[in-house]
Amino acid sequence: MPDYWIKITETEDEELRHHHYLITANDEKEARKAAMKFMEHFIDDDEHPEKIADGYSFYNNEIFVRLASIRETTKDRFKEFLLKTHTIDMT
Repeated sequence: MPDYWIKITETEDEELRHHHYLITANDEKEARKAAMKFMEHFIDDDEHPEKIADGYSFYNNEIFVRLASIRETTKDRFKEFLLKTHTIDMT
């Protein structure tokens, strides 16, 4: 099964956060469905998120979580990205 790189944006009080996840699925349609299900429970405290285009809103439109992109990748490419963005090079 292929791996898919899922990019999710979270917007709260005009502050934009980016989240990256890896989903293994049969195809892009299945990966999108899994991502949407994941996003529905992104904020555990809100039991009734509102469905919006490409995502959900939480706390009466205070927080918006959207699927920004989805693309096929490999676990190695995804790991390289994570290491690059979460490594501080002191040299």
